[in-house]
Amino acid sequence: MYGLDYQAGIHPDCGKKVKVHKDIIITPFYTAKFCDQLVKMSKFYNSKFSPYIVYGKDKTHEKTNESPWDTLMFSRISPLLFEEFADHYNKYICPILEKHFKPTTIPGIFSPMIIKYSRKGQQVGLHNDTSEFTFNLKLNTNYEGSDLEFPRQNWTNKDVPKGWCYVWPSRVTHPHRSTPLIKGTRYVLTCWSHPVSWSPTEVGGSIYRDV
Repeated sequence: MYGLDYQAGIHPDCGKKVKVHKDIIITPFYTAKFCDQLVKMSKFYNSKFSPYIVYGKDKTHEKTNESPWDTLMFSRISPLLFEEFADHYNKYICPILEKHFKPTTIPGIFSPMIIKYSRKGQQVGLHNDTSEFTFNLKLNTNYEGSDLEFPRQNWTNKDVPKGWCYVWPSRVTHPHRSTPLIKGTRYVLTCWSHPVSWSPTEVGGSIYRDV
């Protein structure tokens, strides 16, 4: 497994410096150095990325090179990497969300995934996620285009530093989209939370916390 010192990668101001813009929570999460290490790891495992599954009207699905992004799950790289992330999210992000969105609690998360945009013109149309909260974080900035936009909130991640996460309620109020990739390769870390405490043995790649 590609070696990483996860604890050394946690930003010293994670959970301490917090900004809020129309229910989008913004805080440091990883150091810039650790983001660089995750990008290096992503390149090492480049052949393991899978195209996003596109669902058709007949409920069938297919993997296609025309898909809007490619995905590599933390849980596929290493269950321990997933566990480190879950502990990190639980300790630093859950208290912020549960305070700001009281009485909401976060019973569990699916495995975070590294998303790669590498083909010119790749973009994602306006949509909501099937998740209580969505976590997103830039792993690099050496690309052009591919900005995350929230039209209702009049907000974009363009000026958010790499390593800072932004978390928002996903189902209804915060539709978002990604503008076309112009140049380079964009790496993003994202994660979804879910309200139902399924057993990890019943749902692959899930970890849940006691609340």
